This record gives sequence, structure tokens and C-alpha cells, in this order.
Amino acid sequence: DAEWRDIMTSTSEEPDVITIGRDKVRLDRLEECNVLLDAIQKGLSAYLEKKRLFFPRFFFLSNDEMLEILSETKDPTRVQPHLKKCFEGVAKLRFEDNYDISAMESEE
Repeated sequence: DAEWRDIMTSTSEEPDVITIGRDKVRLDRLEECNVLLDAIQKGLSAYLEKKRLFFPRFFFLSNDEMLEILSETKDPTRVQPHLKKCFEGVAKLRFEDNYDISAMESEE
């Protein structure tokens, strides 16, 4: 993130496209950032695949939806929008004040 911000700051200070296009150092830095981004993406994909193998219903969700669910572990009510994709017939969960599930509701 710091590398990208640094590149963008230097670009905004000198916004001439021809000059930027000829800058080999900037190109090398961007290529290095791209390699790091690819490694992060592969690691994230492997992590999500592991979660899907542990809980196969996650195969019905996109990576973005899974990340939203996994990042909201402290507030289980935030998984409500994804229930329909994971569990047929379950439209909504009813939670108690302590986040215990007291009921499952269908759309019917």
C-alpha cells in the first residue's frame, strides 16, 4: 500500500504521460507490486478454498461474499443477506440479544 501511494504521489507531482511512460524505475516498481499482488491473491484463494472444503455450503458464495461473512465474525446478524444462497428455504434468522439464534424463518 505504501509503495502504491508513493508511486501515485510522484505521478501526481509530475502528471506528464510521456515522462511517466519512459520512467523505468516506476515501471519496475509497478511490476514488483503486481508480483506481490498476485502472491496475495493466490494466498487468499487458497485460504478461501480451505474454508470451502471445511464448510461446503460456501461453494454457493462468491469470494467477496465469503470475505464479508468471514470478516463479520463478531456480528453474526451481518450474514443475513447470504443465507438464501447457503440454505434453501431459510430467508432469515431471528437472534436474541446475546446473538443466540432463536428461530429460522422462510419466505413462505
